[in-house]
Amino acid sequence: MADVFLSYARADRDAAERLSAQIEASGYSVWWDRHIEGGAEFSKEIERQLDDARAVVVIWSKSGVESRWVRDEAGIGLEQGKLVAISLDGTQPPIGFKQIHAIDMTDASGQGDLLRALGHRLGGLEPVEHSAPAKSRWHLIAIPAFLLFALAIGSWWYSGRPGDLAVAVEKEDVTAVAVLPFRSLSGDDNDRYFAEGVSQEILNRLGALSELRVTARTSSFQLAADDLQPSEIGEKLGVTHLVDGTVRRAGEDWRVTAQLVRAADGSQLWNDTYDVSGSDILAVQSEIAERAAEALGVLLDEEKRTQMADAGIDNPEAYALFAKGLELFSEEHNKGATYDSLEEANTYFDRAFELEPRFWSAQMAAIDRYSHLLTDHSIGFPVGGPEVAEEARQEILRRLAEARNHAPRSAYPAIDQQAMQYSNDWTGARAVVRRMLANRESCNIYSSYDDWLVIRLGLVEEYLDYSRHKLECDPLASRVQYASMLLYADRTNEAIELIEGSEDRSEAMMRIHVVALLKAGRIEDAKDVLEDMDPSAYYYGQSQTWIFAAEGDRQALQGQYEFFDNARIPDVARMHVASLMGDTDLANKWASRIDARPGGPIWFANSGIVTCQCGNGFDIDATPEFKARLIEADASLQLKSPIDWPLQK
Repeated sequence: MADVFLSYARADRDAAERLSAQIEASGYSVWWDRHIEGGAEFSKEIERQLDDARAVVVIWSKSGVESRWVRDEAGIGLEQGKLVAISLDGTQPPIGFKQIHAIDMTDASGQGDLLRALGHRLGGLEPVEHSAPAKSRWHLIAIPAFLLFALAIGSWWYSGRPGDLAVAVEKEDVTAVAVLPFRSLSGDDNDRYFAEGVSQEILNRLGALSELRVTARTSSFQLAADDLQPSEIGEKLGVTHLVDGTVRRAGEDWRVTAQLVRAADGSQLWNDTYDVSGSDILAVQSEIAERAAEALGVLLDEEKRTQMADAGIDNPEAYALFAKGLELFSEEHNKGATYDSLEEANTYFDRAFELEPRFWSAQMAAIDRYSHLLTDHSIGFPVGGPEVAEEARQEILRRLAEARNHAPRSAYPAIDQQAMQYSNDWTGARAVVRRMLANRESCNIYSSYDDWLVIRLGLVEEYLDYSRHKLECDPLASRVQYASMLLYADRTNEAIELIEGSEDRSEAMMRIHVVALLKAGRIEDAKDVLEDMDPSAYYYGQSQTWIFAAEGDRQALQGQYEFFDNARIPDVARMHVASLMGDTDLANKWASRIDARPGGPIWFANSGIVTCQCGNGFDIDATPEFKARLIEADASLQLKSPIDWPLQK
């Protein structure tokens, strides 16, 4: 049974698809006639779905008011007392339906009004059949190692009221607040992880309130080691208020201090000290969050207190295990993580999940290890045979399914998008990607490879809009993906301005800077950026290849290819150079090898774009598995390069 039945005229199909994605991204299930299975009797299936749905959303438009089907479906919805009407283009409802207010979708507040209307009509969401209630809001999705360019560890916000949360960030009167990591005043590392868990729990509870925009953990915890004034932190995070505190343990006793300060001048608005024993610290977390919310002007009624309570997981020990795992995870990635080196981090993630099964994000973090093996194998590293790589792919899918079983419905769009990438069936990819891009549930939008198939599906502008919202929530997150997508949108100057105005001096950002300058025809400037890069870094070799290609220097590219070939560098590097040399036959040779491996199509759809920046770079028929997945996804078989490489012509 779907929560919402969507009624529309055939001429409004594209609008219906977008609206369906937005509603589903807010946590409600939607049925529209695209879901009719082959062989089903059309009218009987529609009647059954109308009867079963909890709400009937009718799209009135110039075409809708003329449609007999729309009028009939609206009539049934009205009779059953579950009609929610919208006006797509300002058209008034026809006679017989004018007593039902139609939400004006041409107004900027239309989407929010619709989701609030559904929230009032449907109330809290019921768990799906296989889902347990979830209270964790942490989220980390796997990022393959060799081509890692952005680590996105974020926080999920969920309260069971998607209609309220969907427009939280867009409201002008929302107060922006950051929860900084509480400091441990004892020397034990375990106490430090415990203190971080207390901070995260407070962040979760405050994030449940639609009156507040709470900065993602990724950004707010990033400033822990910096000796910054409140005004500097506020400016960096784009917030007006800060919550921080300390934790000190003496045996079984705890002393916790907390304060709320105004970022602009550091003035203290509220503070308190709590002396507790043992598990009583769980009550302290709730108390701190409620007092901070009240000091921020939030009127806490019973419903809001319940939302805050439901957002907590009340298990600092599980958070401490996860925090330890993340620390090891980051250390290994800084050194060049491998499948083997991430084993210890995964033991902490698995212990956290075992201790608290609602802590579904621990499963998401553990996926990265298997993604390393799968991706490295697909591009030609000797990390095991096809059977080992296939086992890694299946382990990723198993853990994604486990996470989904314990996640809130608001997390489904990103989890489903990730799971489809690693599956062998991309049917329905457009709807899955659109649901993820439509996600506006406060700051609940963190994932890796969220640009999967976006270019081939023609969703670049939607992705840029999604990214702007994501960066508002997580202001210190990497801009690399956003800058790269600006180039595919032919907004080169904007991309260069973004890159050069950023404080990010990572190899990944410098790499995309090289591409942007080459697209602008500024080859000498691109060479200057290359000089600042580490010659031993993988991204240096990529950037050098692009500069040779932009200059049309076939001899230099040939020299690179011969070096890679003699050194047995992975297949992907040789394919990259061959494609930019315009040697299609040679590029086809390496592309076909990658395609035949279990993770090949996944790599082509993700890293293949940022690694090569050369369009397809090979004949799509040379990669039959990737081609089959693209056809399933109804995605373009062609991929235009952001740069017109002279040797490819």
